Amino acid sequence: MNEIEVVLSMPLFHHRMVRKNSIAVVIDILRSTTSIIAALDHGVKSIIPVSSKAEAEVMKHEGYLLAGEEDGQKLSFADFGNSADEFWRDDIIGKEIVYSTGNGTKAFRLTREEADKVVIGGFPNISVLSKYLIDQNKNIILVCAGEKNMVALEDQLFAGVLGKRLMESGKFTSSCDSLTSSISVWIQAKKDLFNYIKNLSQLKNSPELINQKVLDYTFTMDSSELIPTLHFNHITAINYKK
Repeated sequence: MNEIEVVLSMPLFHHRMVRKNSIAVVIDILRSTTSIIAALDHGVKSIIPVSSKAEAEVMKHEGYLLAGEEDGQKLSFADFGNSADEFWRDDIIGKEIVYSTGNGTKAFRLTREEADKVVIGGFPNISVLSKYLIDQNKNIILVCAGEKNMVALEDQLFAGVLGKRLMESGKFTSSCDSLTSSISVWIQAKKDLFNYIKNLSQLKNSPELINQKVLDYTFTMDSSELIPTLHFNHITAINYKK
């Protein structure tokens, strides 16, 4: 039987127990993975993640469209910021977009080196992602990008609901305390999710980070049937129907 493990922040990734035959699910709910789902769902051809401002600027000078932020602020030379609503526009359909942010793009680079496959999760694609992972016959590592090398509660919430669904399939086992705690957090939060998320530090410390429309999109399940998948240096979507 395959295993599930939750990594609650990136510095813990190298200490994980699951090492082989694995799919990594990168989780960065506010806002990287949610926004990538939104972009691909709206017709973006592919996303090219970069992990530094300098690399983003080089790619911009090479002619790429760039979505980029630093500490929640749009980069001065970027075409878009990183919020999901930046991609709800028709002029990006069929385009490649370079994507620069903090923890999310660093998580892509880290996981692609050590997992057999890397996919991207968020509440909008939770059901199709669950079905896909159950069908793959692989170990699953849920990798929370976190915030400044610490735990981000919104990422743990998603790891909890996704991990719970996978465990309920009967096809996985786990001895991971991080999974157990994440499921417990989700069970508590789902009773009144939109009230619970008021406790998220990013929303309290940076209320301008996300407007109500994007907040609703971020924490509402199943608006997307796409699974963003990381190849060596770009992310494209697969439409998975069992």
